[in-house]
Amino acid sequence: MSYKSISTVIFDTEGSDALEWAIQAARAWDAHLHVVCVGVDSTDPGFYYAGAQAIAVQQNLELAQDTAIDLEAKTRARLGAEEIAWDVEAVTMMTSGLEPFLANHMRFSDLAILPLPFRKDGAHTDVIIFEACIFGADIPVLVVPEGASWTEPMSRIMIAWDDGAEALRATRAAMPLCLSASETEICVIDPPVTGANRSDPGGRLAQVLARSGANVEITISARLRSSIADQLVRRARETDVDLIVMGAYSHSRLREAVLGGVTRTMLQSATVPVLLAH
Repeated sequence: MSYKSISTVIFDTEGSDALEWAIQAARAWDAHLHVVCVGVDSTDPGFYYAGAQAIAVQQNLELAQDTAIDLEAKTRARLGAEEIAWDVEAVTMMTSGLEPFLANHMRFSDLAILPLPFRKDGAHTDVIIFEACIFGADIPVLVVPEGASWTEPMSRIMIAWDDGAEALRATRAAMPLCLSASETEICVIDPPVTGANRSDPGGRLAQVLARSGANVEITISARLRSSIADQLVRRARETDVDLIVMGAYSHSRLREAVLGGVTRTMLQSATVPVLLAH
């Protein structure tokens, strides 16, 4: 399997590295790139007093439409210089309609490429787009930190393995990349002392990857005082990892929002690209 239909969503005229990554990916993987340009109408009708409501709603709608048209024109100009298969779609909608629209629209893609949704200068719309893809459309998402360099092929990949269903789905989604990498590391942090795989953490996954042709190694580490996410990022930086693969939200989103969690932290502060699946 390879990625032949990849998508990205843009809503900000200042843009992000995600579009450039999507272009590079489409070129490297000989894939079709679908770009959705969204003009987001953030009108909250209940906020305005009755006399001003109709005027404000119309103004916000027109502003969102102008944004979508501007984004489409800039994106078409950018893609017109590339020798890849692509199409651009411009849409305008209120914030409340964005998640259901993308959940239905993006499910036909093999992969979505998006910026880190919880980065410091990110917007709530970034979070809506990410969650619509990972939960609603149920497709893997490659999140790209600002300034991350494209590498083809990705020579070193690290799988954050916790023996969970989400991590296994992410690994399956990343299989095309693992097969072209020179090394795939299965990183196990603080493995359980009980359970069926306690004597060989990550062993069965390594076996499956090796059978497919991947060059695999397993590393097992004790958990340090820092969070697991910070430990993964630090190891990725120390070992020159090009991509981290991990399951998304093995705990509930509410719990991670309130108490924190590996997924939430990675989506805030990852310094290398992360491929996630739920």
